[in-house]
Amino acid sequence: MKSRSNLALVLAFVLILTSASSLLMAASAYPYSYMYRCPEPTITISSSISPEVLMPGDTGIVSIVIENCADQYVVSYQKEDFSFTVPIYRVELSGAEGLEVLTDHYENVGTIGPGDQIEIYFKIRVDDTVTDGNYFLDAKLVSGYEEAPEEVNRKIKVRVDSSDVVLIQADVPTPTSASLDVANPRENTLNAVTIMPEADGVEFSPKEYYIGTMESDEIFTIDFDLNSPSTAEKIDLGFKARFKNGDTWHESEVYTTALTSGSAPPDARGPPGQGRAGTTMAAAAILLPTVIGGAYFWRRRARRP
Repeated sequence: MKSRSNLALVLAFVLILTSASSLLMAASAYPYSYMYRCPEPTITISSSISPEVLMPGDTGIVSIVIENCADQYVVSYQKEDFSFTVPIYRVELSGAEGLEVLTDHYENVGTIGPGDQIEIYFKIRVDDTVTDGNYFLDAKLVSGYEEAPEEVNRKIKVRVDSSDVVLIQADVPTPTSASLDVANPRENTLNAVTIMPEADGVEFSPKEYYIGTMESDEIFTIDFDLNSPSTAEKIDLGFKARFKNGDTWHESEVYTTALTSGSAPPDARGPPGQGRAGTTMAAAAILLPTVIGGAYFWRRRARRP
């Protein structure tokens, strides 16, 4: 009888050890206690900037789109019904060094149902001293259930590029005409591009040349008729571009080319003994930098997909 009693004690002890071991294994496999969590829809944030690339001194608009990606209005879980219509409590946009956010934070924006979206706008300004490069704004969204709000944070990239409209001499200017190649080397579209000429004693027609919209890497060739004094040995012809990047006006640096007394129309002959060959060689020497510059912009444009 005593041996049976001892056997029972041993079996009980083994059972206790086995149970304790199982509890320890369970504790190591699941170190955290179970937390009940309500089902929630997925909220996404996307953004865009107008204009796409800013210049120092520009103001721009950052558009933030908040979307509810759920595909049904009510979800049943644990014998409870949960609405997938989500309230948006707060949307913030914070600036970076040299970039200022001019619009206040949005409070209590509203609710968005499954498949719906809300678009909000922030106005930003780039300081005049900002150097070219990429900068990042901080966007924060607070939404969800009031008792347990969710916070979503995103970085919004802002590109700054100070490139101007480029002016290049297209042909050797004559007493009656001047031609220019006008190029947009920027990564974004420019609007209201206008070329303004200036020179002492010279009348230009038209007084300003309006091009309008210029896409990225686009080139236009424009012509001015000139009425210049015949007695002048040399006249400096100046041209500059005025344009809008987004809603901000800019002016390029003045491009200067010389009109000399030796300039002649393309069909005129040179001095005796020189003929057309001499005129052609002189014109080629003057045009060589223009051809190289034009080829550069043509290659840039040709490489676009």
